[in-house]
Amino acid sequence: MSDVASPRGLPRCEENRPGPAAAALPPAADAVLTDLCERLFDRLPRSDQRARGLKYVKGLLITQGRRSFRNMAAHLGGGPTLEQRLHHFVSCSTWDWMPMRRTLAAYMAELAPPRAWVLRPLLVPKEGDNTVGVHKRYVPALGQMLNAQYSVGLWAASSGLPYPVSWRLLLPREWLDDAGRRAQVAIPDGHTAETPVECAVEAYLDLAAHQDGALPVRPVVVAVGDADAATAVRRLRAGDVPFVVAADRRPAARDGLDGLSLFHTETTLDGGRGRAWLTNMRDAGPAELTALTGLVGAVDESFGRITDRVGMTDFTGRTFNGWNRHATLASAAHCVTLLSARAPS
Repeated sequence: MSDVASPRGLPRCEENRPGPAAAALPPAADAVLTDLCERLFDRLPRSDQRARGLKYVKGLLITQGRRSFRNMAAHLGGGPTLEQRLHHFVSCSTWDWMPMRRTLAAYMAELAPPRAWVLRPLLVPKEGDNTVGVHKRYVPALGQMLNAQYSVGLWAASSGLPYPVSWRLLLPREWLDDAGRRAQVAIPDGHTAETPVECAVEAYLDLAAHQDGALPVRPVVVAVGDADAATAVRRLRAGDVPFVVAADRRPAARDGLDGLSLFHTETTLDGGRGRAWLTNMRDAGPAELTALTGLVGAVDESFGRITDRVGMTDFTGRTFNGWNRHATLASAAHCVTLLSARAPS
């Protein structure tokens, strides 16, 4: 998951290859799944909804190959009826994903306290133009245009593997200005077009605003390609949080970035070019600032090792609400994987 390219996951097995009937999780993972889902789905009013939520997260964890509704249902030991129920739970139901993201963030902060909040983009190539948010986007690293969805993940990063707690889908103007397309994928009123850096910062501010002060105050690391650092700085300053923002484009003098420090990192973890960064943490030493920027590489590794494998990029629906619900449940599956690895056997 880089600033400019799509994630590179492991090869997927064929969609129609039959999976094991009712594949089981290891006992430690099953216990973690049950405990997290009890907290996560506590506000769902009906027991059948809570059961479907648990099955969906379990399906993300045990399915081999693409996490489509059909493939997950097969691995869960069900058929067309279960497939339809999973589809309805994510694509057609009315539950609000934001309370679940708040619960997930609070639950994980107790068990794996974050050192920083890291904002990283995700570019997923798509065919056609009917899936919500899909648009043509130039990718400098590839030197070509891609038809893709662009979103930003909010990650809690610490000494262990980072984990995602929220996602924000970039909705370009061609989607928001077209009433027909908006209605087709059920984009709610009130959404406006954003730049990538606006999308990133709002991913953090939106969750923080809904936490009523419960979200731990930690440095926010903004690492998106071709970032408009001045915009990120203005919005984060208004939120009164410490931050480190990648400044891939040199800010203009008129941007008024007074009171900030500029520093450079020599190389990235993957051997790429160094970056310039702006921060309001003027009392922080070089080692602390370098450690914070190093968390970006840890996020990318965690995405490749866990998030991509539990199906973050596999959602086959087309609607705005469906995408957000799937992203929320994929984050939960990531957290189950992470906590299971740490649980005593």
